[in-house]
Amino acid sequence: MGFSVKKDKFDHILVGLIPGLILPALIMSIILSYFSSWTLQYIIENPMFSLLVNDLKGALLANLGLFFLFYWLKKDKSAQGVVFSTLIYGAFYMWYAYFM
Repeated sequence: MGFSVKKDKFDHILVGLIPGLILPALIMSIILSYFSSWTLQYIIENPMFSLLVNDLKGALLANLGLFFLFYWLKKDKSAQGVVFSTLIYGAFYMWYAYFM
């Protein structure tokens, strides 16, 4: 008499990690192209810290929505992937702030 756990194929950490990494970069590129003449590549090559911080904060709000979507759908591992991708962006932000 064992318990069987049904595995959901969309409840995996990579299902949350990949969109969590791509979505903020895509939104940041859209924000920069709409409100600025600079591109994401230009900002990475020529550090303009204040512009990057404001756009990164706005782009990471998409991860909040993505996290709550996975949480609402009971995809806990996918939600963990979104949190992990946000931590990766946080590490990038810290590296950019102190070493660029």
